[in-house]
Amino acid sequence: MVEIDEHVCSMLLINMEVFLERERLIKEGKRVDRRAKVLKFGDDKVTEYAILSHWWTEQEVDYNEVVKLMKMDKKERTEICQRDGYQKILQSCEQAMKDG
Repeated sequence: MVEIDEHVCSMLLINMEVFLERERLIKEGKRVDRRAKVLKFGDDKVTEYAILSHWWTEQEVDYNEVVKLMKMDKKERTEICQRDGYQKILQSCEQAMKDG
């Protein structure tokens, strides 16, 4: 039997509400709070989350790009938001919100 230390087990989760709000503001050309945390750690037993399976593409978005997106210039931000990997994350968040 393997014992797991609950304090070591944590997951990096997308905060869907913040992610989708940030996306809405970007599309509307409005100011986005750069301090808003799009990614958060879920390290407790009460955080609700969904695991979404996907195919990897050549146009994935990495952790640093998601975190630093609003600090990038408009050209670089546009390039990242148009990648298949970013669109996959966006559509997954939209679907998860619809499904509750």
